[in-house]
Amino acid sequence: MVITNWQFAAGANNAAWPILDSGGTALDAVEAAINHVELLTDEFYVGYGGSPNTLGETTLDAMIMWGPSHDAGAVGCLKRVKKAVSVARHVMERTQHTLLVGDDATRFAVEMGFVETSLTNGASLKAWTEWAVKNEKSDAWQPERRGGGQKPEGHDTVGSMAIDRQGNICVGCSTNGRTFKLPGRVGDSPIAGAGAYCDNDVGAAIATGDGDVMMRFLPTYHTVELMRQGASPEEAAREAIRRITGKGYNFDGAIVALNKNGQHGSVRIGWEGEEFGYGVQRGGESNQFSVEAM
Repeated sequence: MVITNWQFAAGANNAAWPILDSGGTALDAVEAAINHVELLTDEFYVGYGGSPNTLGETTLDAMIMWGPSHDAGAVGCLKRVKKAVSVARHVMERTQHTLLVGDDATRFAVEMGFVETSLTNGASLKAWTEWAVKNEKSDAWQPERRGGGQKPEGHDTVGSMAIDRQGNICVGCSTNGRTFKLPGRVGDSPIAGAGAYCDNDVGAAIATGDGDVMMRFLPTYHTVELMRQGASPEEAAREAIRRITGKGYNFDGAIVALNKNGQHGSVRIGWEGEEFGYGVQRGGESNQFSVEAM
């Protein structure tokens, strides 16, 4: 089975399913699902052509984690390379490192054969130009959002989880992060246990939302550990979100969880007036699930 969050779930799962159906690995399936979203021409919050920083540059964060070995690879603030999750996989498989960042991550990607190209398109340039002429400071300079502070502009992360015929689990995620972020900012997506996490003996979890807040609590690690203790996927995700709200944070976010038996569930907070959901493909059946707010 394969699970992907947000509105691009159906296309991503369709890209992953032939791999799983033919006996391929969950690792290959997750990479294919996320690549599908990273290369969409009209997706502003994942991949190229969206979410510029204060200098107008789009940078990418991504991570992939392989359950059998508990190995992980990640890139943060990756520049000028489109398939961020594939670069993350190369970090995992070709080095002893876990996370590479910035121009050095780009240099590594080029050494691995990836094409260096601009991540700017008309949509990202227009967004930055319209913001820049206002001469406003990024909302990243505002006070922390405890007790009702203003939320930053919403942003998505594509997260995918898969279980293959061998029962192995893989999880991955990718994003271009918060719009008008400060140059050099790295969010939760490339941090194992924050943006995504898996354990072959238990299951997996993916997160989306305000990564600057959520990464401080390692919510996907927390979710998996709660499932290890017997919680259902939804119960585990709910408790992980509750840990964050318990510190007074006002934020938008969601966690989708999957246990090794194929049970899944999700919880979200915030995103008033906006629908969050995830798609599941298992066997010949594909379903979309809508998630109500806490």
